[in-house]
Amino acid sequence: MNFLKYPLVALLAALVSSWVTYRIAQRAPEEIHRPAPSAELRPAVPAVDTPAPGVASVDTAEMERLMRENADLNAQLADTRARLVAHGAALKQTRDELDELRRPMIADLLSSTLRADLKSGEVVVTGGYKLADGRRLYAFAKPSVEQIDGANVVMIEGRYVTLTDEVGKSVGLDNLATNAANTLQHGEVWVPDEEAAVFEKLANTQGTDVMTYPSVSVRPGRSGTINIGNTQLRVTPTLAEDGDGLGMELRLEQPQEAAAAGTAAATPGQETAK
Repeated sequence: MNFLKYPLVALLAALVSSWVTYRIAQRAPEEIHRPAPSAELRPAVPAVDTPAPGVASVDTAEMERLMRENADLNAQLADTRARLVAHGAALKQTRDELDELRRPMIADLLSSTLRADLKSGEVVVTGGYKLADGRRLYAFAKPSVEQIDGANVVMIEGRYVTLTDEVGKSVGLDNLATNAANTLQHGEVWVPDEEAAVFEKLANTQGTDVMTYPSVSVRPGRSGTINIGNTQLRVTPTLAEDGDGLGMELRLEQPQEAAAAGTAAATPGQETAK
């Protein structure tokens, strides 16, 4: 009996071992094909705070508001800079004009400055100051508006007249005679017939010199200068806004020469015309 006992035990052990091996073989494919837990396959992702609902839209609206404000400020800055540039240009022009007006006061000049409104073809007369020889100089300027290459151009022609007080009185120029060396707003506007009648009387008058100066074409708003010897006439025409008529600025000047012996020199000063 003891002899049979050991083989039976061995057989039983072999059966148990075979059954265990079989179960292991059955479970092995399941273990191989079973997906790994998600926690083991996915990398760790740091936690991110999720913004509360509506936060993103509020930030976008604020950004758009700031961009609009920035655009408005840039526009205001550009406008301010443009105004400063324009103001600086206007200030410079005003200073230049004041310096030009003051120049006869600090230089030894004879001058007459006038701004007048007139119609095309009418005549502006200025001057009347006394020269070193005792006679007086008058400048006549006749502007006329013309079309050149489709643009308005002001053609200015005229004459210088030098005469005595007696002759000036005979033709009505004594109203502009002045003992001041420098005058402002000193002049008259004549119609063409009046000018023609005066020069007809002066044609053969002894002691009277008439000189026609070269005509000059000037665009409205710009200046032209006519020089004859030491006499200079600067003209600046402008067109009226309503298209009827024009404005004319005249600046007549020349160096003041010493009076001849026995002749009274012009008295320095400044006079405003009647």
